[in-house]
Amino acid sequence: MNLPLASLPFAPAIGIGLLGGGAVGLLHFVGLRYTVRLLAAGRTGLALASQALRVLASALLLAALFHFGVAALLAGFVGFLVARQALLRDGSASGTPPPTREPEA
Repeated sequence: MNLPLASLPFAPAIGIGLLGGGAVGLLHFVGLRYTVRLLAAGRTGLALASQALRVLASALLLAALFHFGVAALLAGFVGFLVARQALLRDGSASGTPPPTREPEA
C-alpha cells in the first residue's frame, strides 16, 4: 500500500514538521557558529563551503516538508525558529563574554 504523502492527517504532519524543522534548525545555527569562526580565522574557502552546506540542507528539508503538506511546511518553519531561539538563549555556552555595561560618566 502506497500512501501519498500529502494526505497525511494534520497531527502527524505537524509533528513531522516540528521535528524536522527543529533538527535542521539546530544543525543550521550550530553550523552558522562554525562558519563565523572559520571566517574570523581567515579560512574563507571552508566558510563558503559550510555556508553552502547549511543553505542546501535547509532548502532540502523545506522541499521535503512541502510534500507532506502545507501544515508540515509551516510547522517546519516554526521548528526552525524554535531551534534558533534555543541557541540564542544558550549563548553562554558559546564562549562569548556577557555584554558589559557602559561606564558611567
